[in-house]
Amino acid sequence: MDASFYEPKYKDGKIVAFADVDVADGIIVKGFRVMRGQKGLFASVPSKSFTVAGRTGYSPQVLFATPDVRARFLAGLLDAYQKWEDGRSGAAASAGSHPPADELVE
Repeated sequence: MDASFYEPKYKDGKIVAFADVDVADGIIVKGFRVMRGQKGLFASVPSKSFTVAGRTGYSPQVLFATPDVRARFLAGLLDAYQKWEDGRSGAAASAGSHPPADELVE
């Protein structure tokens, strides 16, 4: 997977990185998120918020043909994130600067 990761400007405690992904030979989708939840890391697709009758909802901006395709894509994004994090932390990785692999959520 060809993804470019970057840290959020403002850390809200949940989002650990954003990713822009080249999904098809030069077609880049911006705004994927790698987030930390109660069960560990997970990836989410870009979304737009909307309000109906005073209630806010979110609409995904990337759709997948099947739940299996979605699960495989997001698992690949998490794997790419781990490689990015390992590469940028270098020797600090052994000091616990990123979450252990067993914290990853699929």
